[in-house]
Amino acid sequence: MSFKGLKPILYGGREVWPLVEGGKGVAATNHMSSGAWAAAGGIGTVSAVNADSYDAEGKIVPQVYDALTRRERHEQLIRFGIAGGVEQVRRAYEISGGKGAININVLWEMGGAQAVLEGILDQTRGMVTGVTCGAGMPYKLSEIAERYNVYYLPIVSSGRAFRALWKRAYHKVPELLGAVVYEDPWLAGGHNGLSNAEDPRKPEDPYPRVKVLRDVMRAEGISDDVPIVMRSQWSGPTSRTRTPRSTSACHVAVRSLNCPNNTKLASDFTVSKPDCAAQITNSSRSVRICSKSFCNSLANSNAVLATT
Repeated sequence: MSFKGLKPILYGGREVWPLVEGGKGVAATNHMSSGAWAAAGGIGTVSAVNADSYDAEGKIVPQVYDALTRRERHEQLIRFGIAGGVEQVRRAYEISGGKGAININVLWEMGGAQAVLEGILDQTRGMVTGVTCGAGMPYKLSEIAERYNVYYLPIVSSGRAFRALWKRAYHKVPELLGAVVYEDPWLAGGHNGLSNAEDPRKPEDPYPRVKVLRDVMRAEGISDDVPIVMRSQWSGPTSRTRTPRSTSACHVAVRSLNCPNNTKLASDFTVSKPDCAAQITNSSRSVRICSKSFCNSLANSNAVLATT
């Protein structure tokens, strides 16, 4: 398979297309979408947030919390999360046929996040290439990634947030930093927060903020080969019943003109209707490649953009 105007990149030791499925929670992106995405040579992303598992007949197992105490119900939640995540990853990997790459996406502030993530990675060794993680300050993400030899891709809303993560923990595992995902705090539906120095009523242009993030990364000695992935939900937060479609936004997967061909990449980005030059479609989603003029506007920030 080939896509006009796109060049493959190296990610997880193999060539993949710089087309990345975004991880949408509560089973919105599951094995069917991520497996097909990877089978086409891209990077599929399984949501590990309340992922579904199946019985012997292939029916979804209801997640019923019937324990009597809060602690026991929390333990049930973790078991459901691990079982569902493992099942989704295994099925996605089978569909992919070993092509492309499979990432998983977790929310750090969800109940039992660390236990669920470790449980999934422990049972899917060799299947998962990277982990995107946001909704909080996931200080332990690099430590977990090192233990399971996968890339980690933190989701942040500012250079300040990334600096805190890097100085506290990530500097100890620099070789597995697959990308830094920027999620605009004014466009993410409350998915991440603002500092006291920022006004929630006055949105800021995201591109200067991405440039500041790159400056922070350079100051900490991080190579420009590590991309910044912009992730924003311009039409509001997504849910299981509503995800962005090509009719409402242009879904982008482009590489910065300053980035080498072996750039590591993962996560997702949605931009509001820029001028699109081409469109490709897989079984469930659309991806559009933006015009060179749009790429040029991002060259100075050295960003990598990708989405579902």
